Amino acid sequence: MGSVRVLVRSLTIGAEEIGTDVVHGDLLSPKDCERFASGLDVIVYLAHCNVPVNSDLDQSHDALLNLVPLLNLLQAIQVLKTRPHVIYFSSGGAMYRGSQHRIPFRETDPCEPTSSYGIQKLAAEHYLRLAAEKGHLTCTALRPGNAYGTLLPQQRMQGLIGVAINNVLHQKPVRIFGSMDNVRDYVHLDDICDITEKVARPKEPFTILNVGSGRGYSVREVLKTIEDCIGSPVKIEMAQDPQFGRWLTDWAVLDMTKAKRDFDWTPKVNFDAGIRAMVTRWRAETHQTVQA
Repeated sequence: MGSVRVLVRSLTIGAEEIGTDVVHGDLLSPKDCERFASGLDVIVYLAHCNVPVNSDLDQSHDALLNLVPLLNLLQAIQVLKTRPHVIYFSSGGAMYRGSQHRIPFRETDPCEPTSSYGIQKLAAEHYLRLAAEKGHLTCTALRPGNAYGTLLPQQRMQGLIGVAINNVLHQKPVRIFGSMDNVRDYVHLDDICDITEKVARPKEPFTILNVGSGRGYSVREVLKTIEDCIGSPVKIEMAQDPQFGRWLTDWAVLDMTKAKRDFDWTPKVNFDAGIRAMVTRWRAETHQTVQA
């Protein structure tokens, strides 16, 4: 395995904390982009601000935060002439046009995002495709479902499972955006890491891959599973601001045929087992802390 370089904006994060080469900078700076991208063979792009439920509050600012940094990086890659492979994390839940047929979405299905978040992701895919066609880079755009596998901050507005478990374990209510019957495809972080490794060697200049389980769970079903795993009732608090969750699609489940065919990838982590493991790990870590 070669060396790993990470670009971070926070001066409080150092190489000793994450065990790798840390470059402090900002993708809004073209010079920082060149300094970061120089000599890299593979770039995993995870730099995105905002979430679907609040991305429409300031659309121009949303574009500045999410499109301009990517365009700066693409310009730096063009200047450096290094032709790296970019693995871009797009979205499987905020991308596709809504359908009443409830058939898992394939990568070739029409995209019609209903939030600025999804629009920025789709635009980013097109810019990356264009850069690949011009020969500046190769790219795999991953469209993951709803990722889970670690606890998330209690007030976070994205990542239902990680946020909900953290709130329930601390005996706090879970804030819900949109309908309790909204259905999503959940995929464990271990499975996402697995597919990321597999696509690091590109098979074509530009490709898009869904990354999910192929099965949908409603918000209601997710909370019931968490309740069963923890053994405590889930207190629900519906978001009162009508702007939040208003444009969330009611159903998004992904078809993984292409990932299986082209990269021999299928998700391995069972939904219930993945949630139970998060709870077990938190309890074990808490017990160790108390003993120490």
